[in-house]
Amino acid sequence: MTDGDAALLGDLRDMWMTYDPPPPGLVATMIAAVAAADLDAEWEMLTLVRDSRDEPAAQVRGLATSRILYFTAAEGWSLDAELDEGQVRGQLLDFDGDMGAVEVVVETTDGQSWATGLDEVGFFVLTAEPTGSVRFTVRDGDRSATSRWIEL
Repeated sequence: MTDGDAALLGDLRDMWMTYDPPPPGLVATMIAAVAAADLDAEWEMLTLVRDSRDEPAAQVRGLATSRILYFTAAEGWSLDAELDEGQVRGQLLDFDGDMGAVEVVVETTDGQSWATGLDEVGFFVLTAEPTGSVRFTVRDGDRSATSRWIEL
């Protein structure tokens, strides 16, 4: 930008500020509008509601090593996931849509990823033994909901 360009832009700014100044609070309103533009996508998170690690051990046979996670989504559906001996299995519950079009993805922070579809009643099974931190994503066409990272 040359000095002439800078001077012209300065004159234009002064003219607009004198004859048509922005309304009070415009800058703050625009910052809020831009920040909220993706808010719906950010709200569509899978929220961890229950983690078996935080509960007393169940007094039952078997499943002594399994970890059970229960997530809910803002739209009202939920995902149960059980991690046990090389498998991740679970069920999508209260989902209004075509179960056959849904994909469940399990990711680790080191880049491993496993994905599978659901059966007609929402069950899934993955042969996977994720370690470290994991997150779950449920995809339905162009929509998706992802959990925060969970330390195993």
